[in-house]
Amino acid sequence: MTAQLAITWFFTFFPITISPGPANLLLSSTSAQVGTRRTLPLVWGIVTVFALQIAVIGLGIGQIIFRYPQLFTVFQILGALYLFYLAFQFFRSSGLKQTSKEVKLGFREGALLQFFNAKALTVPLIMYTQFLNPATSTNSQIIVLTIALFGLIIGSLLAWVIGGSLLQRVFQSEFGVRWQGKIFGILLAGVAIWVLLR
Repeated sequence: MTAQLAITWFFTFFPITISPGPANLLLSSTSAQVGTRRTLPLVWGIVTVFALQIAVIGLGIGQIIFRYPQLFTVFQILGALYLFYLAFQFFRSSGLKQTSKEVKLGFREGALLQFFNAKALTVPLIMYTQFLNPATSTNSQIIVLTIALFGLIIGSLLAWVIGGSLLQRVFQSEFGVRWQGKIFGILLAGVAIWVLLR
């Protein structure tokens, strides 16, 4: 990959990975509630499934999903329903640490969220179709692009986790504790509605 192509790649995928989406918003919300360390299992769930998605699409198997738009729509609907479920969990939580109403999200929830995240399926497909050069070794390009996207994704997810943990200080006031779960629940529900309407 040339330097010019690498710069183009970065400015194409950085905005996509850092922009607010289901995973980023959920990570920030969770981190604001329970802190960075307790959010990491959620990150690893998202990252693990995303790595599998990148590999599957890189191997060409992901084309099946895009040949059948109904299957893609099913993923969008299931993802939105799962986001509504998570939004409800946040909305009914008090935002207080160490309470029975605290939202507990871990590896499984991150994996499920990522599995049903339709946007995550399109990102590697766009990358491979736009940035692979058929004139050179495709396998080595797939490896380089996959590692680059994987690194960018991890960096973006961790930035949202750290941002959320910084918000945790704001939510330690009585007002913040009372409204944190409600605010994040509404935001997640908004993302779910956005997923359904696009």
